[in-house]
Amino acid sequence: MRLTEISRSRVVFKLIALCMTLGLLIVPALAQETTGGVQGTVKDPQGAVIPGAAVEVTGPALIGKKTATTDSGGYFHFEQLPPGIYSVSVNAAGFGPATQSNLQLSSGGLPTLNITLQVGAITQEVNVSAEGLAPVDVTQSKVSTSVTEDVLKDIPKSRSFQSVIPFAPGARQEPLQSARQSRMNGFQIDGATDAENVYMIEGVNITNVQDGGVGKDFQSDFIQEVQIKSSSFEAEYGGALGGVINAVPKRGSNAWHGEVKGYYQSAALNANDPCSSGFTSSLNGNFRTTFGLPSGYVGETCGLRINPATALNTGARLDGTPEFFVPKKDSRHIIEPGFEVGGPLFADRLWLYASYIPTLDSIQRTTNFRCPASNPSCTFAGSRRLSQTMNQHNSYDRLDYRDRTPCVCLEAGTTPIRV
Repeated sequence: MRLTEISRSRVVFKLIALCMTLGLLIVPALAQETTGGVQGTVKDPQGAVIPGAAVEVTGPALIGKKTATTDSGGYFHFEQLPPGIYSVSVNAAGFGPATQSNLQLSSGGLPTLNITLQVGAITQEVNVSAEGLAPVDVTQSKVSTSVTEDVLKDIPKSRSFQSVIPFAPGARQEPLQSARQSRMNGFQIDGATDAENVYMIEGVNITNVQDGGVGKDFQSDFIQEVQIKSSSFEAEYGGALGGVINAVPKRGSNAWHGEVKGYYQSAALNANDPCSSGFTSSLNGNFRTTFGLPSGYVGETCGLRINPATALNTGARLDGTPEFFVPKKDSRHIIEPGFEVGGPLFADRLWLYASYIPTLDSIQRTTNFRCPASNPSCTFAGSRRLSQTMNQHNSYDRLDYRDRTPCVCLEAGTTPIRV
């Protein structure tokens, strides 16, 4: 009986150890695209490294603070820092403290800081501000552009995060390469088609597995930062022949903030475009999806249809007459009321972010029905007002929690192992 209990204990211990090991391997990999890091070296005025210096990182986007101690080479390293503005403080015995403030950190970034401590009393402090200066990341070779929250607030954009992709060098909107049956959301990066891009939200792949392109829209109100990688990115994205677009959602903070908002869109100012409105915009697309394009066919022709007056000419077995048709513009309006709120449920411990922005899409069309020649005195002739309403619920909610104990230590012999 005792041997059985010991065997079970060993199995349970091995499973726990395996889960912890996989967690250590998986968490940093997932965090690469949603967070950043900072590293550097601490030296004295003569250029000698300072081991054992205490380094502390704080910022509004970080729950609590992170601390580390420089190694024998004066080196320190922090990871899994959410995008935002940070301050890095360094203290060492016999040296005055130094602070690097206003450090802008974007997702996937790993800037290197070289901090010099001055010999002196503790009351003497060196404060270096990085405001207005973008840190240079010399440790990575990828070509990446980050559209930060400040830029997202100030620029005109559509209701989806893809509209800021052209901010990256080599990226542009290419309507003819869209995976959808319209001119919307087709983006070309360094000559690659939209189907060759990889789209991610919080590190989760949302690419359409059948046709490529974006498989699931994510409203720009929920986005804090958009990262566009155009070349030389990590090997884990080897399936991306174009670019890698990753959107980082918003999160709470140590101060309550929020807003009530609303959007209104009307078709009154829209162009009458047969490629983006009306029945003919999706007719060819559905045909292509079902049967594929004929050999030598170079594209879809918007607005092309068979004349209804000749479409039913089956007695003489004549083909219908093709014609270009521009449909009348529908009366359409989209209303999007909503709210965002974020803040601490417990300061430096538990943060909340909640948002809800529904989409109320209404389309109305006036159609004039006529009596057929066989029944000129029909009762259904006249003008009719047809309407269609689509309601879509858009919500993003999250909780960010920091454990009260920053680390768990397991003893292996007499040496503590940080997990």
